[in-house]
Amino acid sequence: MPPAVTDSLDIWAVDSQLGADGSISVDFLLPTGIYINLDVPRDATISQIKQLLWKQAHAYPLFHLLMEIDSYMFSCVNQTAVHEELEDETRRLCDVRPFLPVLKLVTRNCDPGEKLDSKIGVLIGKG
Repeated sequence: MPPAVTDSLDIWAVDSQLGADGSISVDFLLPTGIYINLDVPRDATISQIKQLLWKQAHAYPLFHLLMEIDSYMFSCVNQTAVHEELEDETRRLCDVRPFLPVLKLVTRNCDPGEKLDSKIGVLIGKG
């Protein structure tokens, strides 16, 4: 059996040739319609990335229209082509593995407790 070969264009692979300094160019779309491109560490947590984005967003127009930082979370399309909301901000970007390095900042719809209750209900078969 031949040895496993990783895709050289997979930017999330550990041995990827892209981003030799360990950073990846990520595109962010803010709720105000502003587009920001940042180089972020490949293994940074979602929380760290959100802090970096927030610092950068201060310099862009319409920042005053945004709510506080905790009112938002990221969403993306993952490797399996599923729209995913990144509520757990302790996950690393390389673990999330978005299909493209594009993250959209979206407003949280409900508090995390409600979401957890909903997921538990689905798991135990409750409607």
